[in-house]
Amino acid sequence: MDWGDVPSAVAALVAVVAAVFSGIALKHSRQSANAARQSADSSERAAAAAERSAAADEAALAEMQNEAAERRAAEAEAARPRPDLRVERTSKVQYLLRNRGTGPAVNLTVVRAGEPGQCRNLPEGVTLQPGESHEFQILTAMGLDPVTAIYVKWDGQTDAIAVPVPT
Repeated sequence: MDWGDVPSAVAALVAVVAAVFSGIALKHSRQSANAARQSADSSERAAAAAERSAAADEAALAEMQNEAAERRAAEAEAARPRPDLRVERTSKVQYLLRNRGTGPAVNLTVVRAGEPGQCRNLPEGVTLQPGESHEFQILTAMGLDPVTAIYVKWDGQTDAIAVPVPT
């Protein structure tokens, strides 16, 4: 062998080693690129899932806020002062229409009570504050059916309400 061939042989050996390392580096580079691509795909899926979760959370929050508003409105309506009318008998023909509620019955009117002329001094356009009453009479002459209820309405109560009359 000629000493002039030694540097060529060393250079060839270095080139082969470099090619092997280059191949190994290329393999690792491809694996790293694949891992990066998988990581990016996973990140995109996670971001999409996070967006869906955030949208669902916003919808749930909106629903809870609506329910809370409805509950507050129902509680306010339940707490609103309102009349509670009752008829009390004080003698054979004397009765009291009493407001046992927490609010006034403004412009209270009896719209129906027994036969015409059977009841006297019925309230018409009166205001009954809580605890107040209005005295009236129910006649019980022969041939008249007993009055079992009087029908009243007031401001804020458009439909007539039946108030039972004790016998």
